[in-house]
Amino acid sequence: QGEETVFQRFTLLPHQKQILDKLQVEREENQNFRNLVVAATGTGKTVISAFDYLNFTRTHARSRILFTAHREEILRQSLNTYRSVMDDANFGSLWVGNNRPQEESEFEHLFVSISMLNSRFEDFFERLDTDFYDYIVIDEAHHSQADSYRKLFTHFKPQLLIGLTA
Repeated sequence: QGEETVFQRFTLLPHQKQILDKLQVEREENQNFRNLVVAATGTGKTVISAFDYLNFTRTHARSRILFTAHREEILRQSLNTYRSVMDDANFGSLWVGNNRPQEESEFEHLFVSISMLNSRFEDFFERLDTDFYDYIVIDEAHHSQADSYRKLFTHFKPQLLIGLTA
């Protein structure tokens, strides 16, 4: 397709490392596996979630991820961030607009718009086991009380659920 993507190398900034440490404490000491990261716009919440996911993959044999967001642009940026952090240019697949995973394996690391998740829920997502996704990220989690998220929350039971919001 002639498209070339240059990946940015991410290193954790002190405030991002601090948030990751707090997430670890929250999970290990408080057994809280439903977490919310609240930080100002542009402070790297997606980077934090990508490093958190990378840590998850190191300690779990299976690590299927579902990343949800409202807009295609956010999903593309997030996927590129994860690809960079995971050091894998082929990591993840996009399901938004004209992009759709082609093979079954592509659903294991899925970046999907919440509208696509809802429009394809009955014919696709509902058929997945409730524990199909081990790690779920909800970008702009302040929207998560909307009806559009109800199916996601009632159907899927991930090991880790992380919300990101400003």
